[in-house]
Amino acid sequence: MKLLTTIAAVLISISAYSQDYVEYNEGVFFRYGEEISLNKVEGLMNQYQVPFYPVRLNGLRGQIRNCENDFRRIRMLSLSIIETPIMALGTGLFGLVSLVYADDGDMLGTVGFGIITVSLAAATAYFPHMAYVHSTKDRCQNKVDKLCEKLVEKLNKKIEAKYKLLGY
Repeated sequence: MKLLTTIAAVLISISAYSQDYVEYNEGVFFRYGEEISLNKVEGLMNQYQVPFYPVRLNGLRGQIRNCENDFRRIRMLSLSIIETPIMALGTGLFGLVSLVYADDGDMLGTVGFGIITVSLAAATAYFPHMAYVHSTKDRCQNKVDKLCEKLVEKLNKKIEAKYKLLGY
């Protein structure tokens, strides 16, 4: 009888523990097998004190808006295509300026323009990726899915940590 009670308690705690997880599948969040909104996910992230959740949710909401609105998606694509050669040109220009300052022995100017050069080079590499992501609605939705999966993973880790703390 004692063994039966222990097994029942373990099964109840496991089922209660596993039901509290949030799942994401094809653009929809689920909890307890029911669909929930992004606002409810935000409430859960606040409840379980997920770090930086406003930043993550705002990035997700922005990406969702970009994907749902064709004008915004095409604008992001166009700006990325236009800005890539501008950033590449700026990388070369500021690289030359930093070399001139290095030749003169001015370390402050060399470091400052070197940082600008590296930043422009990073932007030159990032903008083609952004253009690729926003080139079709499916690719844009894939980006949203990845962001949602990361968000759900962080939330579920916090839920798991809370249940471990409670002894489940």
